[in-house]
Parts: sequence; structure tokens; C-alpha cells
Amino acid sequence: MIQPSPPGLATSKPVLIAILAVAAVLALVSAVLFQAPGLLGRDKVLTDFDAFYIAGTMAAHGEANETYQAAEMLAAQQAITNDQLLFPWTYPPPYMLFVAGLAQLPIGLAYMLFVTGSLLFYLAVLRRIAGDHLPGTLIAALPAVLLTVRTGQNGFLTAGLIGAFLLAFPAGRAGAGLPLGLMCIKPHLAAGIALLALIGRRWSAMAAAAGVVIAAGAAATLAFSPGVWGAFLSGVREAGDFLAAGYYQLFRMSSVYACVRSLGAPASLAIVLHGLGALIAIGLFLRLWHGGGEPRVVAAAACAMSLFVSPYNYDYDLTILGLAIAFVLPAVIARARSSELTGLLLLSWFTTGYGFAVASLGESRPGSLQPAEWPSLTAPALVLLVGAAAAILKRPATT
Repeated sequence: MIQPSPPGLATSKPVLIAILAVAAVLALVSAVLFQAPGLLGRDKVLTDFDAFYIAGTMAAHGEANETYQAAEMLAAQQAITNDQLLFPWTYPPPYMLFVAGLAQLPIGLAYMLFVTGSLLFYLAVLRRIAGDHLPGTLIAALPAVLLTVRTGQNGFLTAGLIGAFLLAFPAGRAGAGLPLGLMCIKPHLAAGIALLALIGRRWSAMAAAAGVVIAAGAAATLAFSPGVWGAFLSGVREAGDFLAAGYYQLFRMSSVYACVRSLGAPASLAIVLHGLGALIAIGLFLRLWHGGGEPRVVAAAACAMSLFVSPYNYDYDLTILGLAIAFVLPAVIARARSSELTGLLLLSWFTTGYGFAVASLGESRPGSLQPAEWPSLTAPALVLLVGAAAAILKRPATT
């Protein structure tokens, strides 16, 4: 979708090595900040992986149900730091089973194991999709990649699973159901591939996915007791109330809902407009499919469409955008002018880096606008990016 100037950077191995080196250094520094921030002269500041670790620790100690209660999670987080920012726990029980395993390790080691393993998985999937254009793909999605490394979020894992499904989809094998089923850890991001499996009539893959979901649910039930599902549903409802009240960091969210809500609209209007946007995205995807769209473009559209379905999407979920870029990058390079490629790159950086940049500005500039006062602009930027790339892809190739 996007390639920087000069064109050789899109396939440059030194650029790839440099990006991986930066990610490795950032991961090492982050591991220290998670485990012993005092070694770097810093106070403990809760980040996303801390929430994973806290939930996993509570679950391992027989308090799985309590993780879904905001008051209990806040108390556990404040036992580590006095930060008033709540990280609610709304992941399905199968994912809590996973983080309970990670919590058996010291947090710095657990973070390194998770972020390194999931990043390598993501890179392997991207490499199979992008081929020689992996460096250009990573350049275009660089803010999302570095953000995910720093926070220890699961964006690499979920994007890797989506990409693995899309790689297996054309063959029509039941094995495509494994990554589809594993997306039960974050089902709202699987909308694109689930719809693709349905309209593509991949019944064996869907049956395999259902088996994976049932097995994962059964394992979580055995580990935490059946009551964990009621606690999970209660936590989801409570999180929905928090979202409607504007308690989340809307400026870091990438949904239409977050954009409209951050501009001062009531939650009811924001959800209606978000629903309209989701329907438009789904409709355009179905039109592309039934119109016989080129397979790599259809795969990229499935990734993009998934980012418009749920009102609860964050900037670290934009690693999925990296998949879309990987699928169509060579085709865009063959059709776009140099100035257009530069513009697309800058727009991609804005889309994937806006939330993190705003958070950094609020922390580093006392007296400036605080993050909560900034609008959420990722969704309109994403619409522009996808629309511009789609327009370019309609042109005949020039190279």
C-alpha cells in the first residue's frame, strides 16, 4: 500500500536489519522498565503488559472472577503504583488461561518471551505475504510496530493469526480454522476473516474453528470453573458502560465511535454513526468479493474492514493494517507516483502513530493540552488511507 522514497527502501535488507535492531533495543529497555525501572532511574508506570501480568497472577491465585471486576483490578494495579489509570480486563477466559501461564515467570522475562515470540510470528507471516517488500511494509507500519513492542500488547499475535488464516484461505484446507478459532481471544477483530470464511463457503475451516473455540472454552472452564463466564459477561457490560461514559483513552482508539465521541457527541449518536460506518465497510467488502476482486486485494480489504467493525479498537490493533499493506504494497508501487507514495507513507505514520504521539506530548509538555482533550483522529485518517490506496489500485500498472 505504501512505499517510502527512494523506492529502493521498500526492499532494502539494511533497512530491515535497522528496524529489527531498534525493536530489539526497545524490547530490552522495556523489559527493564517492567521488571526494575529503578535501574534506569524511572518510577514504575503501568503499561498494557502489566495488566496482562496482574490478571494472570490473580487467575493463578484463584481470583479469575475478580479480574473482571473493575474495582478489584484497580486495587491490584494500585498495589504496584498509585496511578489512577484503570486497565480493565475484558479478555475472554481462554486468553486469561494463557496469561496465567506467563505470570509464572518474572514480569520482565514474561514480557520478553511474549513480545519476542509474537513479533517473530508476525514477521514470519508478513514475510510470506510481502516477500521482498517486507522492509517497506515495516516502514509503513513502523509506529504500530514500535508501540506494540513498547507496551507488550498482543497486536502481533492477533495480526499474525489473521494473516495465517489469509495465507491458508485460498487452498480451502481445514487448517485455516486453527488461526480463525484462536481469534476467540479477541473475536471482534476476526470479523473480516470470519465473513470471508462464510462467503467463501469454507465449511471445513469453520468446523475446525468451532472445535478450537470449544476446546479453548472447555480448558478455561476446567481451569477457572464455569462461573468465570458469568464474570466475563459482567465485565464486558461494565466496560461498555465505561466506554459510553468516556473513561477510556479515546484519542488512542481507532474506531468511528471514538472519533465522534471525542468530538463531544453523545454516546448514542456515536454508536449509531459507528454502526453506519461498519455497515458501509462490510458492504464495500462484499461488493469487492462478489465483483471478483483480485485475491490479494480482497485479503487486504478483509483486514481493513475488520478495523471498522468494533467500537473498541486501539492503535496497537493497527498491526492488522500492516497485513493489508503487505498484500498490496507491490501493486501500489507499480501504479503510484513518487509524491503519492510519500503522501501515503506520511498518512500511514499519522494513522498508526497519532495516539502514541498525543500520549507522549501530554506527558512531556506540562501545561499543554492533556491527552484526554485531544480528538480521536485515527478513524478518519484510516478512511483516507484506505480510500487513497483503493483509488490507486484501480489504475493500470505503469512499472
